[in-house]
Amino acid sequence: MSLSAWKLDYSYSAKNSCTSDSAFSPPGFYSSAATVQHSAEADRSADQHEHLARKRAWDTAMGPVKSLPMNMFMMYMAGGGVSIFPIMMVGMMLFRPLKALFAVNSTFKPLESPATGNMVIHKIIFCLGNLGAIGLAIYKVHTMGLLPNTPSDWLEFIPQPGRAQYSIIDEVFI
Repeated sequence: MSLSAWKLDYSYSAKNSCTSDSAFSPPGFYSSAATVQHSAEADRSADQHEHLARKRAWDTAMGPVKSLPMNMFMMYMAGGGVSIFPIMMVGMMLFRPLKALFAVNSTFKPLESPATGNMVIHKIIFCLGNLGAIGLAIYKVHTMGLLPNTPSDWLEFIPQPGRAQYSIIDEVFI
């Protein structure tokens, strides 16, 4: 038998095919049961998609909160001295959450769908986590001594008191 005898005719329509006849179905196969099973799988797939969309929205909202312990450790390891490395770390710790706070709506834009519902709580938690990171950066600046929060930091702006008395010694005012 030659190979030329084994040819498939792709132009032959599947509707006219004899395989759509129930005589050629495998034993135990019922096309109506396959349709019901397919619709059940579609329902499960839609439920799973909604669950994954909600989970992804919560993961995005909890991201800044989950990163706070790591940021605390990084700030501890940066040290308390005033040098370029700790200042750069604190600067990034301050500006990254600020940038995220200004982009809250664009962060959650791809996640908005009927499956996730109202995202207000997610956005509030996202903002609170970023505000916590900003608070951590401000605390680090305070511990480094760069935050002017004592009266001695503002001595330049306090008016100098006038002299209460003068003394004359050898005709020179002191």
